[in-house]
Amino acid sequence: MNKQDRQKLSILAVLLGVLGLTLLLGYRLNQPSTTAEGAAGTQAPEKRISVNPPAPTASQLRMDLVEKPGSDGDIGKKNIFDFAHTPPPPPPPQRGPSFPGASQPGNTGLPPTGLRSSIPGIPPGPPPIPLKYQGYLVLDTPAGGFTALIADDQRHYNVSVGEVLMGRYRILSITDKVVDVEDIEYNRRQSLPIVK
Repeated sequence: MNKQDRQKLSILAVLLGVLGLTLLLGYRLNQPSTTAEGAAGTQAPEKRISVNPPAPTASQLRMDLVEKPGSDGDIGKKNIFDFAHTPPPPPPPQRGPSFPGASQPGNTGLPPTGLRSSIPGIPPGPPPIPLKYQGYLVLDTPAGGFTALIADDQRHYNVSVGEVLMGRYRILSITDKVVDVEDIEYNRRQSLPIVK
């Protein structure tokens, strides 16, 4: 064995030592830590909570609403992608008359007509339905009927009787002059005349 062979053999021995040390350290770092509790039995891994939970406005499926117990009768009747509608606010509590002379006999309990608009306790009525009836199509089917062309400030819609528009407005009837629409949120009806 010459000098060059001995040098190659010593380099090989050093490399094998480094490889053995690397494997040993890698095994020890990946090995689960054993504690007094862990030695007696296996311990369930601890659940970690995400540091960045999803924002409340982020779109996500609410599986807790989908998987309600006892909702077997509703299978196939829910649209899990439809947003839940918030119920309308409760009506304000009724107050007694708050203007002079209200408790006198023969008085209705309402303020005089001129004072009604200035009283802050009376809430305004529901907003008008922001839709316009622009035209109609006559259906050429055995059932017949109309399809209404309705628009708001941004979009145009083709609707028929019974459809719910924007998750809030139900189309009750369609004629060549008027469309009757029900506001589901405020439980009121409005007739939309055709725009000339």
